[in-house]
Amino acid sequence: MSLILKNGTFIDHDTLEFKKSDIVVSEQGDKIAFVDGVEPQPGDTIVDCSGKYVMHSFADAYMRPGLSLAAQAKIFTKRESTYFRYVSDVLWNIDKCIDKELLYASALYAALNAVRNGTTFAICRNESSAFIEGSLSIVKAAFEKLGVSTLQSFAASEADGYAIAERELNENANFLSSNQGLMGIAASYLASGELIKEAAKFCQKYKTGLLVNAAEDNIDQANTMRDHRRSVILRFYEAGLMDYSSTVLANSNAITDTERDYIKNKPVWIAHNPYGNFQRGIAPFNSIWLDNIVMLGSDFSAVSMPDAMRHAYFQAMKTDNEFDLKTAYNRLNLVHKYLKTNGFNGDGDNNLIVFENNTPFELTADNFVKHFIFNKDTMDIRLVIANGKIIAKNGHTTLEDEKELLKFIAEQAKRINC
Repeated sequence: MSLILKNGTFIDHDTLEFKKSDIVVSEQGDKIAFVDGVEPQPGDTIVDCSGKYVMHSFADAYMRPGLSLAAQAKIFTKRESTYFRYVSDVLWNIDKCIDKELLYASALYAALNAVRNGTTFAICRNESSAFIEGSLSIVKAAFEKLGVSTLQSFAASEADGYAIAERELNENANFLSSNQGLMGIAASYLASGELIKEAAKFCQKYKTGLLVNAAEDNIDQANTMRDHRRSVILRFYEAGLMDYSSTVLANSNAITDTERDYIKNKPVWIAHNPYGNFQRGIAPFNSIWLDNIVMLGSDFSAVSMPDAMRHAYFQAMKTDNEFDLKTAYNRLNLVHKYLKTNGFNGDGDNNLIVFENNTPFELTADNFVKHFIFNKDTMDIRLVIANGKIIAKNGHTTLEDEKELLKFIAEQAKRINC
């Protein structure tokens, strides 16, 4: 059985080439086929896409699903609009509330927002020290329930001591023994030399890279220099954690020019989170020397990936010397290259969105990116397809009773006490 998209216009997400064709989308394998005048077979599902556009769905390069209810639980004031206050007054308090049910609800909410916004793959970081064992499988199950593929990691941290960090490392390792994923460290200033060495051993054992919040703010740099006489990036560089093409450095707002040299000479990637950085009062990211490795993430903000691109574009107008519409789109799109380069499953060609152009202007290869940037509310997604299956229609999940999901999430959210 196949899904057949009839009479649509396909947009190649890499070349932005427009092509009118019928598209056969199969759940077997991860490819699609262009067949004009395709003859449906018994059991095929046919969708008329006349006047609509079809392109690859979005992928999120850095999401923290366990904190997806944070913005609902506490209104951010000016006091929390600094990195330190945000961590100490918001995240650490929410962390204390996390248990199995609340984590599952948070992950469901993150997955639901992803599906509504056309995202079918998320690179996820979990970090709750209150609930560790089995947590990555719970997050994965919540996303799979709604049809979203993931790459999971647990951010090990010594904020509560090495014994807790060791449990977090082991949870990460146990998950990697039977699932695709990344090893995780919360941040350099929350990791001793021993913790970094253990993480490096697991990376070597499971042949995967590290996901780490690397120099998000100057506090990370200052505390790391104070305690280890090394910069943030140098510590990971010396430990061999930057030798993996799947290593992701999240944020990296406070990296130095010397660290940029370390990064550009290694096969690593950066996940930039413009909306979350803005929300927490963190200085905008500057991509000088590194632009071809910068992907975009949503953090826990629940913004769509096109929204993340817009925030990156407007923030970069004052921080990046050479930043244009094409660069902004490349950052949105680069995560697909990351996933393909490293052989991760779940982001194949049969992950698609079908959308309308509700503006008075014709959509072409020349103005497509401009349309993305400036027509914020006009890309009306009608279908979201993941691994060949329709998982959302007109902004709502097709796999589960959305009202019941939201009812469960709301009940769990009441337990967050900040």
